[in-house]
Amino acid sequence: MVNACGPGGSESGGQASSTSTPATVSAPPRAGQKADEPELRAYLRRLYTVAVGQPGSAELRGQLAMAYHANGFSAAAEQAYAQAQALAPLDVRWPYLRSHVLSGLGSNEAALEVLDRAIALDPSYQPAWLWQGSWLLDLNRAAQAGQAFRQVIAASPDASLLAAARVGLARSLLREGDPEQAVELLERVAAGSEHPYVIRQLRTAYRQTGQAEALAALPTFESAEPLLWPDPRLMEQSRHIRGFSGRMLVANDLLKLERGQDALEILEPLYERKPEDRELLNNLSIAYRLVGRNERAFDILTRGLERHPDFHLFHFNIAVQFEERGEPELALAHLDRAIELDSGLIGAYQRKVALLSARGRYSEALATFDAMAEVGQVDAGALFNAGMIAGALERWPVAIERFEQSLVLDPTLARARLFLGRSLAETGRFVEAREAFEAASKMGVSNRDIESAMSRLKVLTGAQTTDAQPTSAPEP
Repeated sequence: MVNACGPGGSESGGQASSTSTPATVSAPPRAGQKADEPELRAYLRRLYTVAVGQPGSAELRGQLAMAYHANGFSAAAEQAYAQAQALAPLDVRWPYLRSHVLSGLGSNEAALEVLDRAIALDPSYQPAWLWQGSWLLDLNRAAQAGQAFRQVIAASPDASLLAAARVGLARSLLREGDPEQAVELLERVAAGSEHPYVIRQLRTAYRQTGQAEALAALPTFESAEPLLWPDPRLMEQSRHIRGFSGRMLVANDLLKLERGQDALEILEPLYERKPEDRELLNNLSIAYRLVGRNERAFDILTRGLERHPDFHLFHFNIAVQFEERGEPELALAHLDRAIELDSGLIGAYQRKVALLSARGRYSEALATFDAMAEVGQVDAGALFNAGMIAGALERWPVAIERFEQSLVLDPTLARARLFLGRSLAETGRFVEAREAFEAASKMGVSNRDIESAMSRLKVLTGAQTTDAQPTSAPEP
């Protein structure tokens, strides 16, 4: 998980050094000397040389560890952090950062042991408790995780930390079989944030508590990045990022957090160095859109397409721009090209289905959905929408199939149950239709919608009865 904190954040508090340090530690690990970028190689070489020259300096050993950490040399970072911790046992930075490297290496048990040392040195640093809770949840230790999240809530930190703690506690409660309290916590967070991760957790809580109507009112998301929180201590190591690729990684993390201005501070200088790089141009256009500079974003994408006409993300993102500019046909053309270049680009299919449906081109929309289903997983919401499109075309068997598939994935999708009943009725399966309407009613579908569906059912059953009556014999 990446944390929401801009580069250059400084660690506050807890940096005291021990007055009695070991005389020596092992030589520092050496890494990165075969890195692709000369700037990074030179930077790591300099930090290594300085650390070797002053073997008793915890600070220099720790700076080397942070440089390894920031640039992806995790094994060397963990070793150097351990050495810095041995040299300065009272400096909270080294066990804290070391715990994150261990977690990134897949060793959450070891990470928690080291994190306990950091918390003992500075129990007031709330992000540490959030990480403890998250890693405990990863190990299915829900009760202990809940205690960590409650610690943060009791401390009443800033809004982002508090939201993360409430979501974490809700996840713990769901694991422990207490969805009612989870709903209360998640609704408080959702009231101030429509973050997809929060909504997905709330959907789970509603499903477990049987709140079908509330569940039906929530949007569905195919995927969602975990909720993030600021962590200045962790982000201190980002000061040591060197090279184009390292800075691009930081910018990518900022874009995921929708922090466009912070991303621009990194991307614009890189643009001066590599104005032809397609990944940079794409990210730069996204950053400009995030800060409301849509024309600049459009210009960047246009320039990118001139240089890289076969880059699928340029076509996808300029399609979004054309859609926003009220030019749906151009948007569709670029979505088609994006799909042609990358047949697995699910987002392009989704936007194309929505655009075609909005323009009443239902046959094309349904064909696009079928193509999307062939190349990737589709969620219950997408299947429901496909059923509605098939219904608009009066392709009732297809509609029935799609609604049934959506209900397999999400049995609490009340409106899928309602429209399944409507589709069954149109094919003459009246008993099954009535059963579906009864189930939809119990799931919380409004009386008005049920009455409308039943009214149509009566019309259809009446028509069938009329058709089935024998005609009178002609008068002799």
